[in-house]
Amino acid sequence: MRHIRARLLLSLLTVLVAAIGCNSDSDSSKQPPPPPIAQRDLVRHLVALQRIATENGGERAAGTPGFTASVDYVTGVLRRAGWRVRVQQVPMAGWRERSPATMTVAGTTLKPIRDFRVPSYAAAGQVDAPLRAADDGCQPSDFDRLQPGEVAFTGFGTCFLWRKTVNARRAGASALIAQTSSSKRGVASATLAVPRLGLPVVLMSRDVPARDGDRVQLNVNAQTRRASTQNVIAEIGPTDGRVVMAGAHLDSVPNGPGIDDNGSGVATLLEVARTFGPRPPGRVRLAFLGAEEEGLIGSRRYVRELSQAQRREIAAYLNLDMVGSPNAVPAVYSDGDPRLGRLLRRLHPGPERGVLVGNRSDSSAFEGKDIPINGLYTGANEPGPGGKPRDPCYHLPCDTFANVSMGSLLPMARAAARALYLLARDQAK
Repeated sequence: MRHIRARLLLSLLTVLVAAIGCNSDSDSSKQPPPPPIAQRDLVRHLVALQRIATENGGERAAGTPGFTASVDYVTGVLRRAGWRVRVQQVPMAGWRERSPATMTVAGTTLKPIRDFRVPSYAAAGQVDAPLRAADDGCQPSDFDRLQPGEVAFTGFGTCFLWRKTVNARRAGASALIAQTSSSKRGVASATLAVPRLGLPVVLMSRDVPARDGDRVQLNVNAQTRRASTQNVIAEIGPTDGRVVMAGAHLDSVPNGPGIDDNGSGVATLLEVARTFGPRPPGRVRLAFLGAEEEGLIGSRRYVRELSQAQRREIAAYLNLDMVGSPNAVPAVYSDGDPRLGRLLRRLHPGPERGVLVGNRSDSSAFEGKDIPINGLYTGANEPGPGGKPRDPCYHLPCDTFANVSMGSLLPMARAAARALYLLARDQAK
């Protein structure tokens, strides 16, 4: 009789354990959705990033103390939220201006940032020579009129600035000046993306009067050296199987705090981390990527170091770069994965436009690697409502906390969090 009772008790315990297992909180497909992201929490992160920039010379650019402090802040928030955190070291060529550049055109002294800007990776040099107008500079033949030692004068755009630089140097130019649009606040920062091209380069506002033959005096005091940056990679949930991923670049441009670009994306992901922990909807990975502003260096290194099997594990990658612009036009990447695009449009209230991102942000490092990508964006210096720039402080020192629109950021952040939840939950089923 005791044996019969023991067998009955064992059977009952087995049934109870099975029932508990079926309703366990570890079943991620049955997890309730996380609470919606709150504005005050986004503000807290933005204020912290602004404080870091203010305490470190007004910038958080890759390879600077401001970026190191940003890495420390992000890793601290993630670990307190219960995420597994890894800091990946990424070698890079570090470029810095040793002193502000000086420039005169036809005897008129120009003001740095307001009138002209030296792009990252421009070579040092002193020049005193006439301007020589070229076509768009994308072909070697565009510089046929150039005499050795003259300053090549062209426009910005059409092709990569590094290509114009190479063509100008091979034609014998002593420097390259590319005219570009500017806002009332100045010329936006840019990068050649390719170091050690051996030519001083300047972006000059179209508002500066300059003609073919004008005398230019230019002094660029810059240095390129070996350096490193970091990617912060955080994960929660199972340690194997398909993973849903989102990323945002952590660095600012030189001489700018970068609070919309891209503190807005960073703050969003930090709040995703807080609201998802400690019981996530599935396997989720967040990437805070370094040196995006220098040429997508961090994201390219991250993807390059993944094995083919690790790339196949990534079910989706969502990119968040500039999602709090003050004169916003909310948009989804039209050149991204259509299924992800439909999901993002459904989750963000109001009409969504499409934007061609190309290779302008970290998502391009994942594209073409059999990883579905898409993302959210509110605008840089493109025309927005009223014909004004969507972010008039794009790549400028005025990209501070005051530049961010919470009315733009909050719905974008909530849409991103909801999309990640649904994607992770579907993978966990």
